[in-house]
This record gives sequence, structure tokens and C-alpha cells, in this order.
Amino acid sequence: MSGIAGCLALAGGTRPDADWVLRAVRRMAHRGPDDEHVISDGPISLGARRLAVTEPSAAGRQPMRSADGRFLIVYDGAIYNYGELAQRLRSRGVTLRGRSDTELLLETYAAEGREALRRLRGMFAFAIWDSQTGELFCARDPFGIKPMYYTLAEGGRHLRFASERKALLGPGEVTVIDPEALRRYLAFQYVPAPATMTPPVNCLPAGCFLSVRPGEPLDRPVRYWRPMLRSARSPAADSPERVLAALRGSVAVHLRSDVPVGAFLSGGVDSAAICAIAAETKPGMLTFTAGFARPGYSEIEQAQETAAVLGLRNVPYLITAQEFAARLPQIIWHLDDPMADASAVGLWFVAREARRHVKVVLSGEGADELFGGYRVYHQPGVVRAATKLGPGRSIAAAMADRIPSGQKGKGLLERIATPLRTRYIGNANVFSAAEIDVLTRYGGGSAYDVTGPLFDQADAAGLDDVATMQLVDINTWLPGDILVKADRASMAHGLELRTPFLDREVMSVASRLARAEKTAAGTTKFVLREAVGSLLPQESAERRKLGFPVPIGHWFRGELSGYADQVIREAHTEEWLDKRAVMDVLRRFKAGDPDVRWRQVWALAVFSLWHQIFVERVFDPVALGWQASLRGDDPPAP
Repeated sequence: MSGIAGCLALAGGTRPDADWVLRAVRRMAHRGPDDEHVISDGPISLGARRLAVTEPSAAGRQPMRSADGRFLIVYDGAIYNYGELAQRLRSRGVTLRGRSDTELLLETYAAEGREALRRLRGMFAFAIWDSQTGELFCARDPFGIKPMYYTLAEGGRHLRFASERKALLGPGEVTVIDPEALRRYLAFQYVPAPATMTPPVNCLPAGCFLSVRPGEPLDRPVRYWRPMLRSARSPAADSPERVLAALRGSVAVHLRSDVPVGAFLSGGVDSAAICAIAAETKPGMLTFTAGFARPGYSEIEQAQETAAVLGLRNVPYLITAQEFAARLPQIIWHLDDPMADASAVGLWFVAREARRHVKVVLSGEGADELFGGYRVYHQPGVVRAATKLGPGRSIAAAMADRIPSGQKGKGLLERIATPLRTRYIGNANVFSAAEIDVLTRYGGGSAYDVTGPLFDQADAAGLDDVATMQLVDINTWLPGDILVKADRASMAHGLELRTPFLDREVMSVASRLARAEKTAAGTTKFVLREAVGSLLPQESAERRKLGFPVPIGHWFRGELSGYADQVIREAHTEEWLDKRAVMDVLRRFKAGDPDVRWRQVWALAVFSLWHQIFVERVFDPVALGWQASLRGDDPPAP
């Protein structure tokens, strides 16, 4: 694992900016506290901050040259089919100098070129310079577990890339905000790739590669992998067995490490399943759980009960409202672009606690998207039936209009009245298009500009409603929210987070499940619960998903009642937001208006705080100890 960066001189007569590369990797010192190195080779400078997990010796140092000297790589990630790929290389006469997956990836690419992407089982973002052809080849893993950002700089004379957006544009360096990205943030609670809040920086999308040559125009990224769902018509008797076998295989390869490995454990089935399988070969493994100091907002007790049954040790951490508020600016700085997923805060705290004990953790990200775990997927039969009743929709809409906000039945009628394509943009739908029009000053795009092509793809494939929502989430919510917060929260502390559910073999099984194997018998992830039921306490296997709940709504009306008000008022966001409309949302929330949810206030507060950090530079990351000094000091303690 690493924080990587690079600069390619595109115009003749120019040289790469090696000093910028050094500053960039030092801004990401938290990602790689074990080593720092920068190499220049003709028009390219590459740099890395290393988190040594496999082959911690100097044999794994980056940037790394291929055995023949032709290729140079920087790489962030982990390759899990090491043995298979190493044997393939040996059969070709390649002798590996060490055991690092960096060398394995580099030599596989040297032997097979971009076809190597189809052979990799793991998570990765890498850049390889070919000194013979003058090509820089950058790629991200299929699910988008590891990040990469890039931009043109110096009037288009340089291409720069880095693992984190802040390495390209740090606090005080952001002068322009993309109004369309802001509108999408207010809808999705994050900015979907390839856009970022800060043009001209782009995010390399999941499952894509980018090829760049000096003197040639910068082409768009090319997609080499696209998630495909092929739902079976009916359940198969052996589905639980196949799911469990795939998970056991994935957990086994994800446990391989030269440093201690632990796991995150909540009260739900996803992390419990990972821990139960890991416990079969790693008895006594450390697990980590965080909760909030408010009744109903902590799964610590349930996680400890599960850990005890599985014979695992559990390390809990309780987060108070005061610590939440004190650390929030630092957490938002780590997240790069504004992200209003409140669970990112809890994830940051549990990652900090885990790093005090281990260097690698397993986590349950991806289970909900692959196995149908979100409650919204469990549509009542009446909603599905309504898709065939044209007049029924208008009747439902009229009935919904007569029911006051917050009263039972209104939401169900609204779902009946609205086609899936025009009501589902993913798990978070913070502000409606009409509300965004009132709040923002520029732009006119819609969230459906992002999801529309995915619904077209689902229609062409004949997917049912559950598979359609899964397809939307796998392409948007998963890489744009779930995996961003997982990467930033863990790497903020130099902790490698691995996701066994997001594995090509697990995906192969999950993509073919029937609708009834996902949502059935009044529950979600039905076949996953069946598959791991014998390994877990019944309560863990059957427990309803909580999703790391955060008591922000309570805090904003209680202990932190003035916090959101202060942040939103003091941030100079009036160039982008109608401040009167924003303050009206806050006023209505405080007055108990059922049409204003805490998530809306939270999204506005997060953007305001982000603006203070990156645009106004109210906070100095180095002075506050968030970021290592660009002079090369050691990274700050978490």
C-alpha cells in the first residue's frame, strides 16, 4: 500500500516537476509512514510513500524498476492471486527478485501489457512508465477500492496524478468549484466520478485505465471492466454452498500478510461473516468496533457478543459528541471532496483504534451491493405491481399529496406513484432537484444525468427492480461513497483495509443470484444469511442492518445545537449557495419541520466546513498536525 504521485512532461523541451512530486507524496505521508522515494526518468517523475505490508524489506521499495530496466512503477494496493501469477511468470522464464506484489504486478505488465489487468485479483491503483514507447499507463481496480486523481497543470505542459485529490489541490489552492459537481453532491451526498468538486482535477473511474504519451492529446479513460448482473430466474438449491465457498476462498487470500491482520466487527451479518470465516484459520484474531455515546447508536455490545462466540478478541471505542465535533474538520480534510456520509466519522475513529494494534484489517464493504442488503431493495409487492398500472400511479400520487409529511403511508404511496428510474439515484437522495434549484446559484444538471445510462443498461439486460438498483449502486454509491470513506478513513492512519466481498470470485457467484435469493422472507441478503448461518450466532445472522448509525440529528438539536449554525453562517459559501435558502433549511430543521431531515443539514454543514478548509484555508493542516511538514518531517501521530 502507498500514497503515489507522478508528473509527466507533455510538451517538448519541458521537464517533469520532481519537486512537486516530492511535495505531493509528503502531503500523503499518512498513507505510507514506512518509506519515501522519488525517481525521475526522462520526462517522468514518480514518487511513493510506502506502507510496508508484503515484503517489508527494501526489495519492495517504490518506485520500482522492472528487471530489464524498461518499466518503472508506483502502485497502491494488494494483489491476492500472487501464487498463480508468480507461477505464470516463472513458466515464462521470469525470475522474481523478491516477494512483493509490486514486483509481481510490474513484471506481469512487462510480460503481457494491459492484458495483465484481466488477470489481477485484488485492489489497485498504479502508474507504469514505459521508457521504450514513452507511454504512461495508469489503471484502477474494477470496483474502485483504491483511488487515483489526475489533472493537467502548467498550461497543459504537465500531467500530474496522485492517490488523493488534496495532493493536487490542497487547502488554499482551490479557487474554483464545479457548480454541476456541487449540485450532484447535494443530491448524492458525494461527487460521482469522474468529476470532482475542484476542476480541473478528475477522478479516474473504477475499472478504467488511462494511457498518456508526451506530445499527444490527453484521451478519455478507457473502461476495461464493467459490472454485469445476470440474475437467475429462480433460486438454486446449492446457492448458499457456492456463496460460502467463494467467501472462504476470498477471506483466505485476503488474510495473507507479512504483518498482523485484524478485522472490523459491527453487529450485522456482513462483518460477522468475514470474522467467522477468518476465525477458522486465525483463532483469537483482534476485532475492532466503534459506537456513539447515545442509546441506540452503538453496536459495541452486539459485536462483543459475536466476538466472544467466535473466539475472537474485541477492542471497542466509544465516540462522544465533543470528540466528534473536535475531530470533524480533520476528518473532512482527509476525505478530500465533501462527503456527507456521516458513518465516515465513526469509521475514522475505529480505524485509528485498529492502527494501534494492527497494520491490516478486513472489512465488510460491498456485501450490501452484491447480495441485496439495503432495505430500499425490499420493495413491497404492491410497489412492484404498480409498475404495470398506469392510472394507479396518478391515484397514488393524489393520495400521497393529501397525507402530511412524516405520517405513515405517505412514503409508500410516493414510491407507487413514481417510476423507479425517476425516484432512485442510490442509497442517499439528500435534496430533490427542485430543492437544489433553490439552494444553488449556478448549473442546471440533474442527478439523473448520472443514473440514466445505468437504467438504460439495466433495461437492455432485462434486469428486475432489485438488480437494477444494485447496478446503480455498484456503479455510483459503492465507488463514490462506500469505498472513498473506507480508503480515506483507514489510510488516514496508515491502515490497510481489505474487502473480501469485493472479489472477482464472490462477484461471479453474487451476480447470478435470483431476486428471491436477495430479498425474501421479510429480510435482505437472504442467501448470504443462509450461507453463513451455521457459522454465526442466530442473532448475528438475522440482525437487521443498522449501517453505523450516527446521532447527528439528536446532537444538532442537543449538545451540538449551535455547531451547524456556526459553521454554516461563518463559511463564505455565498458565491455558490443562496445563503438565505441555506439558513431557511436550518431554521426549519430547528423548528421540527418534518420535511427537513438531519441529513440535509449535515450535507450543508459538511460542504461549509470543506469550503473553510480548502477554499478559505481557515485551518492549517500542518500547524494542526493533520499533515506532515513538506520539509520531510515524520508524519503526525494519529
